[in-house]
Amino acid sequence: MSPSDENRPNREIVPTGTNWSGQTNANESYRAGLSQKLRRPIEDEALPSSEQLNLFAKLYFHRFHPLLPVIHAPSFRPTAGNSLLFLSICSIGSLFVGSSRAVAQGSRIFERLNKAILASWESFLSESRPDALSMVQAAILGQTYAILAGKPKYLVLADVLHGTVASWAREANRLGALCSQSQDMLNTGDIERSWHRWIDSEQRARVQAALNIHDAELAALYHHEPIRSHRFHQFPRLASDELFSAATSSQWAVLIRQSLQTQSENRPQAQISRSPDPFPVTDHDSRFTAYGVLEGISARLIDAKQSQEFNQLVCQNTSNLLIQWWQTYHTTDQDPFCLPVLWHSIFISLYADMDLLEQAVGRDGRAPVLEASAPAREWASSLNASRCLVHASLIARSLERMSISAEPAIHVPRALFSAALIYLCVAQYAPKHVVNTEAFASPELKLLGEGVAEVACFPENAQSSELSVVTDLDQLYGMIDLLQRGGRWGISQAFANVLSTVLDEGKGAYG
Repeated sequence: MSPSDENRPNREIVPTGTNWSGQTNANESYRAGLSQKLRRPIEDEALPSSEQLNLFAKLYFHRFHPLLPVIHAPSFRPTAGNSLLFLSICSIGSLFVGSSRAVAQGSRIFERLNKAILASWESFLSESRPDALSMVQAAILGQTYAILAGKPKYLVLADVLHGTVASWAREANRLGALCSQSQDMLNTGDIERSWHRWIDSEQRARVQAALNIHDAELAALYHHEPIRSHRFHQFPRLASDELFSAATSSQWAVLIRQSLQTQSENRPQAQISRSPDPFPVTDHDSRFTAYGVLEGISARLIDAKQSQEFNQLVCQNTSNLLIQWWQTYHTTDQDPFCLPVLWHSIFISLYADMDLLEQAVGRDGRAPVLEASAPAREWASSLNASRCLVHASLIARSLERMSISAEPAIHVPRALFSAALIYLCVAQYAPKHVVNTEAFASPELKLLGEGVAEVACFPENAQSSELSVVTDLDQLYGMIDLLQRGGRWGISQAFANVLSTVLDEGKGAYG
């Protein structure tokens, strides 16, 4: 019996014909208990000082904002209406101070803030448009904090409340419809007012994109179906990074005229697409759009697998979409979203059943390991396992090249864990696995250039006709080290601990 069972009411079976009226009466003591349960607990702990809160906010905009740009930083000012948003900003910013005390303060802010949002969302949505939007932005940042914190109770909370936050966003958008980027915005004579209208509209669109990203990430973490529709033609049309960063209305006016001109020139070319669900027509300088579309591909793949509709045709279509994404959005410029890492991780999900592999190393206990062992062993000796090993190596090489001052994007810990899990499962279930040379002939790897994948996978003998057997765990230990050094995210350390436990205790010690 679990401790929680001891406090449960005695549920005796009452014989048929018993008078139920006496069984359902509540006495005064029971009523008092109900009143106590409904009473809101008093939170009397003081917030950090204004100096600390300002430091947290400054660090948020400097270090985290580029990873999830849903707030218009140049125009943001703390007000009474966006107080919950300011505190949500501070909770994430506390992770960048570099002290355990600041992290603990951020955690307490998050917990109190989450309760405050749940208690007051109705009043926010019934008030002004800006207040409703700021409440939704606060909730999205809170969800992000919960995903990255690495605490199981926070992660469950993020998953449970995800649909609620999406509903809040839908209601907030009903109060303020998205406005289109049109020349009419510049012809009003009041550029400042037009700019602020545009900011409101753009932030609403970015909220939708962020919800799509959260949806895909939670679905991948929990191996369940996404709850949002990820149709590309419905993806919000986002402005370029430069336009969203314009600090003044005059700068914005110049840039939006250029953007409108570019859209006019690209429209005939965009209309050539015959796909029933083409990628969104947008400024290719919007890396956030590229991020959202790529997560959309991931979500569609997860949905197909969870609904038992995954087959060879879906596999080929997903591969084609990923190749199309690379040809459309890939850039060699600096990328705060680490999109190649996400791209490779989706191919790993395409070629492997990650839910099965997690079971095979003991996620759900020892009994499910026995059931998963046979299919895991068959997969570990397959061509798809070789393909996954190559993509896993490319993820590791990409992250090894990251600047020590760069912050990993939201999906990086999960992607790196997936890569490490591939190596772990192959080492356990097919220790003499030799990477099949056919894996390097995959269409997506040819996009990277001649020999790039071979060098990433086996840098010391890429030119040799004999490719290495996967018995050396150096790659795996290197990935665990990358997770342990993976920035401020607690989830990185949690994943590293899981992998280390499996290696230390042997198969079946996962979790």
